[in-house]
Formats: sequence, structure tokens, C-alpha cells
Amino acid sequence: MLLLEIVVVLLLLAEVFVRLRARRRRIPNKSSAPVPSSARSAAAANAPQIRSELSGVEAVAPSVTTGGAEQQALSIDDLLNEAVIYMEYGHYAQAATVLRWYVDLNPHETKAINRLLDAYLAMADIDNYAELLEGLGEKPGAAPMNEAWWKERVDTGLAQDPGNLELLVLAEKVGMAVPIPQTQAQASETAMTAEMALALVSRNPDPAYGMAVLQRAIAHEPQRLPLYAELLRITHQQRRIEDYLNALILLFLAVRTGGKTLRERMLRAGIDLGPHPLWSVLAQWNGDPETLRQLAQSRHLEIPAGLSGATTDR
Repeated sequence: MLLLEIVVVLLLLAEVFVRLRARRRRIPNKSSAPVPSSARSAAAANAPQIRSELSGVEAVAPSVTTGGAEQQALSIDDLLNEAVIYMEYGHYAQAATVLRWYVDLNPHETKAINRLLDAYLAMADIDNYAELLEGLGEKPGAAPMNEAWWKERVDTGLAQDPGNLELLVLAEKVGMAVPIPQTQAQASETAMTAEMALALVSRNPDPAYGMAVLQRAIAHEPQRLPLYAELLRITHQQRRIEDYLNALILLFLAVRTGGKTLRERMLRAGIDLGPHPLWSVLAQWNGDPETLRQLAQSRHLEIPAGLSGATTDR
């Protein structure tokens, strides 16, 4: 309905502009032809009225001449005012429609951007909220916002949707430190899925960040083998033997005797990092999970709740 109203307004403006141009063409043509003295007197008498009429029409639809071609200068201030009225009366969806159209054409208008973000928050539409921020972030210098503005907007969005992947990725892009829970109790507050964790790690080369994200995801989905594979890859690449061993112990608990080939391959990769007494212990493991639990306890390694021998989604 709003779009229809906008189209009607634009059509009315266009019609006024066409009539103005036709009127302007008729006036010079009449003035160039010979005119009787009586007609001149009538024209002189009506001149003030004609000038007043023209000035009134020009105020509605101004035109600019550039290089001999007339271009209509359409103002959309009225539409922005309309969006403000919508928001004042709680019609956030209608306000967002108008504001999104304006922001797409004017990415430098900070006031309109903030109003649109506020409309999305009022509707709890975090998907469009994150999409708008992501679009602004992909255009360096497009929106003249400072670091504090980005942090506040991303934090506000994450407060409503802590697991929003787009906002988490954007936080990394703008250099924000995203708090990562280190315990199972904290991790349970905001579930970190395997898909989300792998996407975040692929976008951030920091190994410490990647390890923390993967450990948080393993606590939530302890049987997702791609998480272990990525964690082992990072720790092996960084030559962190102790961290590699911890990840390997959890992997052994996840696959148990059903993943012999995978276990042997990961164990051989670990041995390449250097000597360690636990390589032989893991190589001789007989499949008893209690042995691994005791080993994890001796290393102060927390085992995710619900980690069982059944393997799924390899």
C-alpha cells in the first residue's frame, strides 16, 4: 500500500512538471507573434497573475538545466518525514520500507541509517538489522561511522540474538573482541553450532580465537567430527603438542573403537610433532573409555557432557 502511495505521488509530480513545460513553451511562442495593442494591454494586466501562477508551480516541481537538458529534481524530504511519523505511531514496518529505500540510495546519511536500524530493532528483525550492517561494512568509507558506533550497534544486535552468525562475523571484521565462554555453563547460555564455529574460524586466522571457538562448539556438539579435525589442524599447524593431545583424547572418546583409521592417522600426525610419553599410551589404547577419562582428568581436561561412543555426522 505504501509503495502504491509513493508511485501516485511521483506520478502527480511528473504531471505537474509536464504541464509546467507546456505552459512555458506556449508563453514564448505567443510573445514572439505579432499581437494587437488590445491584446498587449490584456497581457500586461494579466502578467502579475501569470508570474504568480508560474512561481507557485515551480515551487512544487523545480527543474534544473544542465547541458541543455532539463532534469527534474525530486525531493524526498516528505518521505523521510513520513517515516518519522510512522515510527512515532509504532508502524515500524512501514517506516522500515521507506527508510530502506532511502538508505540504499544514500549510504552516507547517518541519521536515516540509525532510524532504519532502530526500526529493525523495534520489530526484533535481527536478520535485516545484520544484513544492513554487513552491507555497510562491505563498503569501506561508505558510512561515516566511527569505531564506537560500530561496536555499539553490533553489541546491541548480539544482545537480542547472541548466536547471529552475520553479527559475529561482522564483529571480527571491525576488530571487535567477541567474548567466548570458556566453561560448559557459559557455553550453554549461547549455543555455538558446528556450522557457526567452522564459518567463524574460516574468517579469522587467529589460532587462539579458532581454538576457543571450536572448543566451545565441541562442548555443545561433542560428536561432530569436523570440529575435532579443524581443532587438530590448528594445534598441529601451531605445533602445540599439549593442545593437540587434548583434542586427540576427546576425538578418541568420540569415535571409540569405531574410528580406528581416523584415530591412527591423527596419532601419526601428532607423533610428527615430537616425542611425548602419551603417544605410546594412545597407540596401545584398548577401547576402554574409562582409561581416557582418567587420562583427561590427570591433564585437567574437561570432557563435554554427553560425550558417548556413538559417532554421528562424520
